[in-house]
Amino acid sequence: MTSHQPGAEQIPTVPEISREEVLERLRDPSLALLNVLPREAFAVEHIPGSINLPVSELNQRAGEVLPNNLQEIAVYCGSFT
Repeated sequence: MTSHQPGAEQIPTVPEISREEVLERLRDPSLALLNVLPREAFAVEHIPGSINLPVSELNQRAGEVLPNNLQEIAVYCGSFT
């Protein structure tokens, strides 16, 4: 979304990744698969190899959990259907 109003904040677009691409890249170390659901939901079901970082903790723990700022990150918040 781009705004042409003076002083208006521009919101960057975020690319999406398809289910198929995630499947192809599950073992790709250049992609971090981030589950942002609460820990309880992650414990019940999650994509193998994904990292749990509840959305409520993103600001406080992102640098600790995702130290490689060059790594691609795919974020999900539901089951892998």
